[in-house]
Amino acid sequence: MRDEDILTEIIDYGTPRRDRPSLATVSYADLKSGAIELGGEMVRTSSLSSYRRARAVAQELKAWIEEGKMELALPTRRIDPTKRVRPMRETAITPRVRDIMNRQVISITEDEEIRVAAKRLLKDETNHLPVLDDNGMLVGIITTYDVAKAVVTDGKLRQVRDIMTRNVIKTTPDEPVDIAAQKLKRNNISALPVVDTTNRVVGILSAIDLGELFGGRWWR
Repeated sequence: MRDEDILTEIIDYGTPRRDRPSLATVSYADLKSGAIELGGEMVRTSSLSSYRRARAVAQELKAWIEEGKMELALPTRRIDPTKRVRPMRETAITPRVRDIMNRQVISITEDEEIRVAAKRLLKDETNHLPVLDDNGMLVGIITTYDVAKAVVTDGKLRQVRDIMTRNVIKTTPDEPVDIAAQKLKRNNISALPVVDTTNRVVGILSAIDLGELFGGRWWR
C-alpha cells in the first residue's frame, strides 16, 4: 500500500467539545510532502517522531511476529462493569463564527467594472467586497484600498479581476472565533469571508465584530 492510498482526517483539536470538526481529508503522501492547504493557507507539516526510527521499530516487530516471539500482554487493570464512565465536563463554550458573523453580505462579480465596485463600497458603507464567479463561488476579495490604488493607474485597470486578491484568507461558520481572530492578526487583515463546504459565501466576519464580542479587547 502506498502513502497516497492511506487517508486520514485533520481534526481541529482547538475546538473544546467532544465532536471536534474535521478540517480536511489528506493522504500520508500529502503530510510527508511538508505542507498542506487548509482554508486557503499553506500549513507546514512534520512528523512527531523520527520516521527512520519508526521504520526500524516496525521491522523489529515484524521479525518478532515471524519468529513467533510476539506475545500479547495480560490486562494491567480490568474494567469494572458496575461503574459508569462520564465524559469530561465542558467548562466554557467557545463562540463560533456563525454566532457573530454578518449574514448580509455585499458582493460583486469578477467581470464588473472597478467603478461599480467603488459605488457599491460607498453605498453600503463597507470596506470589503467578496468577489464571486458565475457560479456564485468565492474567487477573490477587494477592499477600499484596492480601489484607491486602481484610481491612480489612469484607467489601465478596469475590471474587478484586475485588482482583486485571489488567495483569500477565509473562515467557516463552525470555526471558533479565537482561531478566526488569529487569522486576522497573522495576515494583517480586517475581515474574513465566511464560506460553506461548497465555497459559497454565507457571511463575513470583521475585526469590528470581534471587537464587539471581546468588549474592545481586540483593538488593544
